[in-house]
Amino acid sequence: MSMRRAQPYLDADKPWKGDLFPPETRRCANLIGRSKTAREQWLVDPLIRTLTAKFVDKTTSNFYGETKHTYTSEAICSIAMTFDVGPGAKAQRLHRDDKNFHVDHEDQYSTGYRVGSDVMMAFMIPGVKTTVENGATIAIPGSHLWGSDRAPNLHEAGPALMDLTDCWVMLGGLYHAGGANITPDERRTLHGMFFTRGFYRQEENIYLANSAEEVLSWSPEAQKALGYELSSPNIGFVEFKTPIQYLRGADADAFGDFDPSQEKEA
Repeated sequence: MSMRRAQPYLDADKPWKGDLFPPETRRCANLIGRSKTAREQWLVDPLIRTLTAKFVDKTTSNFYGETKHTYTSEAICSIAMTFDVGPGAKAQRLHRDDKNFHVDHEDQYSTGYRVGSDVMMAFMIPGVKTTVENGATIAIPGSHLWGSDRAPNLHEAGPALMDLTDCWVMLGGLYHAGGANITPDERRTLHGMFFTRGFYRQEENIYLANSAEEVLSWSPEAQKALGYELSSPNIGFVEFKTPIQYLRGADADAFGDFDPSQEKEA
């Protein structure tokens, strides 16, 4: 059902102008809004909630006067998207998804994993049988334990092979990459849901409090200060545009990488 809902948007998508996605890849953003299956079955699945509660939720305590209060911020879905990777697509470079949240990773390789050290978690659901040939995700087991100074090497990674009934789950600190699709005619479709901590957003929801017309009348400096531009490398986009570009109705064909300096090969 999610594939049927996503297909028109995949068909309408254009090749990406930049290095973030290979030109053979098509995307359907806002999967949760466009697919009832993704929203009412996958998103709220009890197992997903159990895992995000364990690894992403954050509980802290503080005092109001002499009374101690404890609060738990529950994980939220940061983004849900369908990827459709066509024949000839090159592999991504190994990366950590939590780069968007500027995580400073401590080396836990010798001490063991500390629950609470990850700020995000991903769930990847295949739309087709996923093989090495059609570009299965590759990952480095144990790399979520590495400090920020350790670089990944391709020879350390292995493929995540999946059938239609499987789900690939990974922590935000795990090094991984989309594999190369070397088939002549197969497309690899994958539905992804990415969860992060619930407090990684503004305290006041300014986006619902003001109309598009009002926002467009503000100075660029005010728009930026209130979050209508992106946080590098790519937090806050709408249909792969900045919020201001989206409100202006800008043509998606005119844009590529959000922050090219973050995506270029060294």
